[in-house]
Amino acid sequence: MSLNPFRKDMHLSLSDLQTEMNRMFDRVWHGGLSTGPFDGNAWAPAFDVLHEDDRVVLVAEVPGLEAPDVELSFQDNRLTLKGHRPSPWSEEAAAKLVRCERRYGAFSRTIDLPAEIDADGITASVHHGVMTVTLPKVEQARGKQIKIEAAD
Repeated sequence: MSLNPFRKDMHLSLSDLQTEMNRMFDRVWHGGLSTGPFDGNAWAPAFDVLHEDDRVVLVAEVPGLEAPDVELSFQDNRLTLKGHRPSPWSEEAAAKLVRCERRYGAFSRTIDLPAEIDADGITASVHHGVMTVTLPKVEQARGKQIKIEAAD
C-alpha cells in the first residue's frame, strides 16, 4: 500500500497505519543501518522472508562472512542469527578513514516465524555473502485439501 497524504479519497484504517509504522521502524532498526546505542549492535543483516505452502525461506545478507562466522538457532518458533564481522582496518588505518559507511562488529537478529516449523528439517547455507535458511512447516501448519465425495 502506498500512502499519499495529499489524496482526497484516501481512507486509512488504524491497521494500515500500524503496518506502515512497523515497516518504517523495521527499516531503521534492522535495515543494516547503525542501530547502536539502542540495541547494542553496530549493524544487523537485512532479511527477506518467503512464506510458501510447505516451508518458510529466509534469505539474509551477511557480506564478507562464511558459514563458520555465523550462528543460527531456533527456539519457540523464533529464528536467531548471530555473528561478528571484523573490521578490515587496523587501528592506525581506521584513524585515517575520511568516510566509513560499511558496518562491522557483532550482530544479532531474531525473527518470529509465520508458521509452525519442523525444527529437525531446517537447513542453511551461505553463498557469496547471502545466507539461505529453509524452514519446513510441520504437517498441521501446511493445511490439507479435503476431497468431498457425493452422497449416494
